Amino acid sequence: MAKIIKSAKGSFTAASITVDGSGRVVTASSGAGAANMKNVLIKSGPASGTYTADPSATKFQAYLFGGGGGGGGGNNQRVGGTGGQGGSGFYAGSVSGGTGYSYAIGGGGGGGASGYTNASSGSSGGATNITNLATVNGGGGGGGAQGQSNGSSGQGGSAPGADHTDVVAGALLGNRDISSGASGGQAGYHAQNPPQGINGSSAAGGGLVIFENDG
Repeated sequence: MAKIIKSAKGSFTAASITVDGSGRVVTASSGAGAANMKNVLIKSGPASGTYTADPSATKFQAYLFGGGGGGGGGNNQRVGGTGGQGGSGFYAGSVSGGTGYSYAIGGGGGGGASGYTNASSGSSGGATNITNLATVNGGGGGGGAQGQSNGSSGQGGSAPGADHTDVVAGALLGNRDISSGASGGQAGYHAQNPPQGINGSSAAGGGLVIFENDG
């Protein structure tokens, strides 16, 4: 008996097809995959708001960057530590169409104050997160110079559960280089004038980029 081939006429989105042994398309239909990802948010921190998924959306992809840590202050003999780089990560998963997801984008940590003998540490950068979807942590503040000891460098931020962390901040965060994550603050340094050294600098804020499929 001759095999009847079902017609598969029309235009299909994220197509799901079946091909027979002769290389002919037997069936075709629109799928539900994330074939048409579109950018819906791009923002630098510090900032907060709500990302509301399109009613037809089922999947998201996002790049998150935490704020960098502030640089430690210097004293009259030694330099402070450089602030840690903010965490960075790429995340992908499911969203519920029409649902609002609050987000917060971390600011950069403040620089530590200088001191004649003991200088202050820089403050940590803020975390960046999308509620129930993804989080990256800010970088740690650099240590202030203490007596005859230089301040320690701040620890880099982490990206728990990220699909991968080899992402670059680029123009989003206004970085002059292409290193990943928000840059930490510069260390304060020793000086004879003023004799108490130089303050550490504040760090760059984080950022957030979100994509979703259009159903």
